[in-house]
Amino acid sequence: MPGRHFVVLCLSILIQPATADVYTWTDDRGVTHFSDTAPAAHKPEQVTLGTPSVIPMADGVRQSETVSAIRRKVQKSLERDAPDQPRTRSESSAEEKECEKLQLRIRKIQQRLRAGYSNDHGNSLRRQRRELGQQYSRECVLG
Repeated sequence: MPGRHFVVLCLSILIQPATADVYTWTDDRGVTHFSDTAPAAHKPEQVTLGTPSVIPMADGVRQSETVSAIRRKVQKSLERDAPDQPRTRSESSAEEKECEKLQLRIRKIQQRLRAGYSNDHGNSLRRQRRELGQQYSRECVLG
């Protein structure tokens, strides 16, 4: 029983937050130093540290799990929807031409955006580019 009390006492001492003074000074060469001991050769300033900011990791982990689950669903959907018969050359050629047309339209809109525009016209161009990009992703990338 006394051994347990000793272990509990040691653990309670160890879990106390560690605190130390932080000093800063600039040496003769202009280099700024930070240390927990005050130097004898220079006059240090004591730095007061604020409370550390803590970012909870649980939200990021949950979001990562959600994204992974969505990716698995999409992959299963793509595998299930994959055609058993290979496409004919004319079908794939027509699809490639359509994809090239979409890419060309997106490039033209991008050029017009780079050339300058009014606010309303720019919003319209960005909307068109977004819609064409989504169509390109659906039809050409995800196929």
